[in-house]
Amino acid sequence: MKCPTCGADAFVYDTRDVQLNTGNPDDIIEDVKGSHCLACGEVIVDMSEADSFMRKVSALEAAAAHNH
Repeated sequence: MKCPTCGADAFVYDTRDVQLNTGNPDDIIEDVKGSHCLACGEVIVDMSEADSFMRKVSALEAAAAHNH
């Protein structure tokens, strides 16, 4: 499998924290299960994990909006 972001073919299936590409280093989604690219950090998740990931992103966005 090739990474859709960087083209590397070095992945590890694991549960890791994922830093969002928002410019804020505190925007981290914890415990994301999937194939993580060892070169650039991109993660490929299955549909069940994608639902969980999107819920976590929405909660993070709601918290950020509430703090502004």
